[in-house]
Amino acid sequence: MKFRTILCTLLLAAAPVFAKPEPIIPHPPDYVLDKQLEGEDPFDISKPVFSQDNSFVAAFMSSPHLLNVWETKTGKIVASIQENVHGMDAADGLEFTPDGKQLILMRNFQPLKFIDWKESKVVREVPINVDPKKILAYAFSPTQDLLAVSGQMNKGIALWDMKKGVKIKTFAPDKTISGLDMLITRDRQGRPVRLLSYGRGLDAGEKSWKDVAGLINMDSGTDTPLLNDIPADKKKEGSLTYFFTDFEWGGGHLLVTYNLFPPTAKAGVYLIDTWTGKYLSQQDLGNYTVKFRSKYLWKPFYGFLVPTMDMRSSPYASSADFLVPDKNALKVIDSVHESKIPIYGLRVSDKWDWAAIVTRAEASEACKLFLYRLVPKK
Repeated sequence: MKFRTILCTLLLAAAPVFAKPEPIIPHPPDYVLDKQLEGEDPFDISKPVFSQDNSFVAAFMSSPHLLNVWETKTGKIVASIQENVHGMDAADGLEFTPDGKQLILMRNFQPLKFIDWKESKVVREVPINVDPKKILAYAFSPTQDLLAVSGQMNKGIALWDMKKGVKIKTFAPDKTISGLDMLITRDRQGRPVRLLSYGRGLDAGEKSWKDVAGLINMDSGTDTPLLNDIPADKKKEGSLTYFFTDFEWGGGHLLVTYNLFPPTAKAGVYLIDTWTGKYLSQQDLGNYTVKFRSKYLWKPFYGFLVPTMDMRSSPYASSADFLVPDKNALKVIDSVHESKIPIYGLRVSDKWDWAAIVTRAEASEACKLFLYRLVPKK
């Protein structure tokens, strides 16, 4: 999972004193097919993820419960870890460690497992015991020494010290949390700060948009509610709504996305100033659901990638929308419809130059995994 640092600040610090800042001109990404990765699955290929150097891709094969690793250069499987080794029937979370030597696998109440994928063995377990059914959201610090995690049935956010393997704090204990992200950086005054953003899952019958998202200072414990300042005409209240959060733009802004269900499916996004907590702009996405976690694509793209699914069609039609902000709103300037790529799952690399895309156009088709290069669309 990508975790943001103040990239713009670092670049400015390294630039000459009199250098003019580069103009920011958004360019939607063009998806250029590189190769299909070996193998397919009749049900799902879930949680694709890149190693930090893009040398490998890992994913969970749902039908045989295999944890596969592919070499991106050849597209060949270089490791296939059996269920009798990893012990999971599915993956709620999957990440490479920063050095790429191990995989981190998470599932419901089971221990988090560090797996040496070349040796095909579990080398460490952390008893996070998140939820009897499913882990809804998680976020690691950049060095993976901290983990914030939340579940479907159990309320609140648990913060874990991964080096010691102990839970150190609990936040928002009375709230169902559907989205999490973590930011460790410096504020506008140059002071170190550790922030945790969250989005709530509203229970059935809870229609009021009050305290639906928040920013937590992990050191002081201060919880700042978000989106209470939305204009009334920008709210889309329903009976079941789930909010997700992602730090973007090097941490200066926060993107809050939502899915709304009965009576009709709707989705949208809100842009928040991280340092003031103020609402800035909003964009409706229509009768969709946000299918996967959104991601900000930095230079040379400068925009938000939001994968969606159209709930009005059968089978559901997927797309990947590219949004950029102007002075007043977020605008969709490009969309990759499933007629071009039938997106069933998607993960962009931390360098914004590759995408691992699971495709499935019809329910009767097997899922396949492809690598695409991301280049600015001309």
